[in-house]
Order: sequence, then C-alpha cells, then structure tokens
Amino acid sequence: MNLYFRLIRVLLKCLFASRVNVLQASRIRYRAWPFDCDINLHLTNARYFALCDLARTYYLGQVGVLLKMVRRNWLPVVQSQVISYIKPINPLQRFEVTTELSHWDEKYWYVVHKFFVGEQLCAVLQVRGVIINGRKVIPMSDVVALTGEGVASPPRTRSIEHWQELLESKKSL
Repeated sequence: MNLYFRLIRVLLKCLFASRVNVLQASRIRYRAWPFDCDINLHLTNARYFALCDLARTYYLGQVGVLLKMVRRNWLPVVQSQVISYIKPINPLQRFEVTTELSHWDEKYWYVVHKFFVGEQLCAVLQVRGVIINGRKVIPMSDVVALTGEGVASPPRTRSIEHWQELLESKKSL
C-alpha cells in the first residue's frame, strides 16, 4: 500500500521537477521506512526493484516523455534485471537513487540505478526493457524522439555485451 502513496508522490514531483537531458542522471530521494525492511533490519531485497520502478517513472517525467507515452498507450516493460548489493540501507536512513539511461538499440533500453546513502554506494541495479503498445514493441528511437533532443545512444559497454550474451545463453536452458 505504501508504494501507492510513493507513486502519487512521484507523479506530483514530476509536475514540478526540473527537466533533465535524456542522457543525464535523474535523482530521487527516499527514506527506508520500517515496513520497507526485512528481518535483518535493512531494506528488503524486493523493495530495491520497486523503488527503481518509481525512479524510472520519475526519470521519464524529468525528460518530458511520461505524459506523451501515457497518451500513446506506450508502456515500459522490464525484461531483465540484475542487482549487486554493496552496503545495507538501514531503517529510517535517507538515501538517493540515481537513474541513468546507459544505452539503447531499436528494441531494448538499458538503465543503471545506483543507491547512495550520502556518498556511499549501497547497490547497483541494471535493467533491460522494452516500450510496448499492446503486443507491438516501440523502437527506442521513437521514444527518444519525444524528447526533441536528437541524441544518439551511448556506445554499448562491455558490461552490456556480456549481459546480452548471458541472456541469449539462457534461452537454450
């Protein structure tokens, strides 16, 4: 239930947020409430993914495409996620999540989320997804064009190449 309140808060923040370039990092702050934490008294594993969903929504609002995508019935859908936990986030700690679009091709977008308490990096989450309308995949170039910025995708990193190879290999399992 508390994620609905956070979603409403994120949507309201989008109305007043300063714009960022599609290649700039978006930043949003949260607090780890006791109901976000597990028996080990730190932010529970699943909450990282949920908070990243909200952070991506905020990013789309900041780059100016959220409302345009809603009007077109374009939905961002996560296809794969991988996370590395570095340091726990404790109850009541304030933390920041950065969201950065690191690469895209005609089908997939790749986003990196980083969780910070102050300057301390606590977790890194990488996400690969698509934008869909019904069963149709919307080319990322069409989504980026909504920003009016005319930017090209950053080069595909070695990390993304390895991840793509891993995902392809899983298809044969």
